[in-house]
Amino acid sequence: MDNNKRGCLAEYLFATECMKREFEVSMPLMDSSLYDCIIDNGKRLVRVQIKSSIKVPEKDRHNSVHIPLQNNKRNYSKDKIDFFAVWSDYFKGWFIFPNSGGMQSIRVSLTGKNKKFFNNFAFE
Repeated sequence: MDNNKRGCLAEYLFATECMKREFEVSMPLMDSSLYDCIIDNGKRLVRVQIKSSIKVPEKDRHNSVHIPLQNNKRNYSKDKIDFFAVWSDYFKGWFIFPNSGGMQSIRVSLTGKNKKFFNNFAFE
């Protein structure tokens, strides 16, 4: 599957997971928006940028995966994107974490400091 199809699939899978949790989901009609969806969690509206990764851990990284968030085309500033939702094929789940502003990448694992974001749909 090419990157564009994988990204589209990730967006729909994330929206479906949110709907299973009874969140309202809105998606822009055009792909020019910085966010991929807006989640209404009953308390607030959250702008989410969705990513997908097929990366596997490097040999010396003890089951952690380095995932880029930014590219040269877009700047996901804190005032435009509230959360990132990253699907990891390796971990078979979502890492959902707040945008701290200026993030270039994140290292995810089920044992490190970012394990708290694994399948965490609290949007806090």
